[in-house]
Amino acid sequence: MDMPIIEALQKHKKNNPTSLHVPGHKNGRIFHPALAADFENILPYDLTELEGLDDLQAPTGIIMQAQQKAAQLYKAQETFFLVGGTTVGNLAMVYSLFEPGDIILIQRNSHKSIFNAVQVAGVTPVLLSPEFDRETGIPIGLALETIIEALEKYPDAKGLVITYPNYFGVSLDMKTVISEAKQHGLLVLADEAHAAHYCTSDCFPRSTLELGADVVTQSAHKMLPALTMSSFLHISDKLNQERRHRIKEALAIFQSSSPSYLLMASLDGARAYIESLDDLKIKEIIEGVTRVKAELAKIKQLKVVEWDESYLLDPLKVTIRTTTKLSGFDLQKIFYRHQLYTELADDKHVLLVFGLGHHNVSNEALEQLSQELSSYEVLEARSSKNEIICYRKSQQINVTSREMYSLPKKRISLENAVGFIAAEAIIPYPPGIPIVVPGEEIDEAIIIEVKKLKQAGARFQTEREVVDVLVIDSEDIDE
Repeated sequence: MDMPIIEALQKHKKNNPTSLHVPGHKNGRIFHPALAADFENILPYDLTELEGLDDLQAPTGIIMQAQQKAAQLYKAQETFFLVGGTTVGNLAMVYSLFEPGDIILIQRNSHKSIFNAVQVAGVTPVLLSPEFDRETGIPIGLALETIIEALEKYPDAKGLVITYPNYFGVSLDMKTVISEAKQHGLLVLADEAHAAHYCTSDCFPRSTLELGADVVTQSAHKMLPALTMSSFLHISDKLNQERRHRIKEALAIFQSSSPSYLLMASLDGARAYIESLDDLKIKEIIEGVTRVKAELAKIKQLKVVEWDESYLLDPLKVTIRTTTKLSGFDLQKIFYRHQLYTELADDKHVLLVFGLGHHNVSNEALEQLSQELSSYEVLEARSSKNEIICYRKSQQINVTSREMYSLPKKRISLENAVGFIAAEAIIPYPPGIPIVVPGEEIDEAIIIEVKKLKQAGARFQTEREVVDVLVIDSEDIDE
């Protein structure tokens, strides 16, 4: 079967079965009327582990076949479907491949799920500062020199975790970085949340799986036509059987025992969809994105970011900034008013993400956008080089999550937090990359970054306003 899961679900529905099993909506017969009409065609496929529908925890039938087809496409030894997003894959790969106390090198601008995995696994992280684009101030990846220096300082390191590409679809070439890490015997894990489509064409950069990474996670739902929370975990043929088995065991711990067949079917369909795309179709898609970029560039109040030619770029992502006094968050709100819903904003930029199909950005919406922005004065271009906030040199986090629970803590204002060890993360979302992580020393650069984002209108994943921070009470410890 070309789409094993989808075809099995369709066959089951065709038999007009009587549901004497979970879920409680009984193939859609019992549902709130407010959504019943909209959901009626999809609910019969929201099933459980019935005869012929296999089991994600121990697949031997259609799920196994679907995963094998995905592995073949991505040139992986094994591929696993994830129904808890790339987050569950990141948790599983770190938890399964390292022992408590192991030193792990981690790219500092990683997603919060990587740092959560560090806490769950009890490993000792060494945070590696990425390189920054000089024009935008956005982190773009690890330099070879950074890895060499870290390996000299931490020769007992067991692994390297990288993020590739960044949220904006931009990265440095990781081939030499991965090669250096492998030569020193490190396991290389890659969070490729935004790269599930890289396998489709030479129009995109190569996946780190091809460059030597041992385990790669990908959010299919970000760039492929898959439902939200649908992701892949790919294992390289370089990983031995024992380690592959440990990953399977970890997935059984972190994944739901009642996985959504809708999510799994969407992964099955997304794989089949991108297999149907040839280079001609992909080039047509990219040409459509290029045309939108050209229309946006005509608006004097906008600047389409043209990245350095040395970077690896995803042509489906477009980063823009205003040439006015507006922040990226202000600009995003203006886009919203014209029903143009962008992926994210930061203090300077707005990110547009296009899919693997023809875009649906109307000329009318762009004209209305241009008309509203025309009321803003265009300011003289200014360099952002001095605005870059660096994450400082590589540093080891010595306070484990277990120790963190027992240490005395106090909440202090941001202004007074410099020099203290953070006991909580501060995370703007999106993109979900922590500005500070538990166990990290707070310095002036962190305070400046938080204040800048707050002033620009950023949203933080916290229960309270970010005016203070929980820190380890070092005064009590000293006493």
